[in-house]
Amino acid sequence: MKKVIKRTLLIALLLLVVVVIAFYFWAKSAYEPTKEALTYLEESNENELTFGSKDADKGIIFYQGGKVEEEAYAYLGNRLAEEGYFVVIPRLTLNLAILDGDKAQGMIDRYSGISNWYIGGHSLGGAVASSFAIEHPEAIQGLFFLAAYPIEDMSNLDTPTLTIYGENDGVAALSDQKDKESLLSTHSDIHVIKGGNHANYGMYGEQKGDNPAFISSKEQINETVRIVSNWIEEN
Repeated sequence: MKKVIKRTLLIALLLLVVVVIAFYFWAKSAYEPTKEALTYLEESNENELTFGSKDADKGIIFYQGGKVEEEAYAYLGNRLAEEGYFVVIPRLTLNLAILDGDKAQGMIDRYSGISNWYIGGHSLGGAVASSFAIEHPEAIQGLFFLAAYPIEDMSNLDTPTLTIYGENDGVAALSDQKDKESLLSTHSDIHVIKGGNHANYGMYGEQKGDNPAFISSKEQINETVRIVSNWIEEN
């Protein structure tokens, strides 16, 4: 009987090791930034990428999409900085926001001179950003989603939220995203980018399962920046 139990435990342990190794290599096969994206980098270190002046009145913390390297959003960060915001894109474990959901707190503590913080993210990053905003309402003035929706019900909260959809999104289908609108806060804005898809909020090329976009990544990001900037100034 003891031999059977030992053998069962050994098999279970081996299966766990296989699953962990498989997950690690799955997560490490990230979407890399294009060469153009890298030209928009400003400051970076082992903890985060930053864009704009640390003396800005308003800061933005941005969580990347799942398995997408942070640098792929350098153009987005650069353009938001041009609008006068200090932007932080934290480096997340295995490029998965769900493994580092509270990373934003470290950014807020580190850049304590910023008086007003907004948080957002792309895809999985947006969902995890919502969790942080729900748990730390006193630290966040607003929350924005790019091809994402809340990880839990926010309908009883008045936190300003902004949701941006791509019309041709093939990963987070528009119909699925619209089904989640009931989870948004009482103070929500929604925009659809015509011709936009899932991957074009960053610069990392095509994403598996996505539909072709009818506009370029730069065009989609520029429109996103315009929408986000207007929303922040209104809130």
